[in-house]
Amino acid sequence: MAPYPESKNRYNGEVIPEKRYPELDAIRGLAVISMILFHLCFDLAFFYEWNIPIREGLFSLWSRGTAMTFLMVIGVCFVISWQRTLRYEKYLRRGLIFLFAGMLISLITYLIAPGAYVKFGIIHMIGVSALLQPLFVRLKGWNIVLGTVVSIGGIKISEIVTENPFLFPFGITYPGFFSLDYYPLLPWFGFVLTGMGLGFLFYTPRNKFLERMGTLRFPNWLLWSGKRAFPLYFLHQLVLIMILSAIFGAPFHL
Repeated sequence: MAPYPESKNRYNGEVIPEKRYPELDAIRGLAVISMILFHLCFDLAFFYEWNIPIREGLFSLWSRGTAMTFLMVIGVCFVISWQRTLRYEKYLRRGLIFLFAGMLISLITYLIAPGAYVKFGIIHMIGVSALLQPLFVRLKGWNIVLGTVVSIGGIKISEIVTENPFLFPFGITYPGFFSLDYYPLLPWFGFVLTGMGLGFLFYTPRNKFLERMGTLRFPNWLLWSGKRAFPLYFLHQLVLIMILSAIFGAPFHL
């Protein structure tokens, strides 16, 4: 008996085994833990007015690097999933679930901090990305080039400020715009595309070096975090606020 069940779908004439890749779980786990630690610093600065420059220097690089890593892994994992299930309905459902979760986060943060609620955070971005990714599978490895163009061009576009209040999902903001969590499609979808390109290059078929990485013994806590990235993202801020409230009292901005 094969160690993993095989998918009923074929891609490029190959049967794709239904298995997880521990190196991807480990990378995603590191990104999740990094995100939680950064949000701990963010909460101390925003809610308790600690003097932590969370939007500057190394803290800004830390935040952006964590998001870039997480989004590129999402792109890689999409390619692996797409090989096994060539049906858009799966990704439509996934995208709608993430969008619903994003809207719930917007509602909760609006009740907590109405002047800075999450308008288009990373969960919103992942939801829209899930809907868009199937449209780019034909580009395969060329998604690296397209992703680079989208990322660089998106950075330039994000400098635009307009009176139109409905363009912020694309990185174009209006005067006075502020959001506790903000990851617009431009430039961040570019990193998802880059991950897709890497997925086609290194996982169709899987690179031999990555096969050797898959035999490494990663810590169970790291793999556990990577496998549960979404619920951890959704719940970690609530847990952090509860812990900080127990230690330091009610947050100043709540």
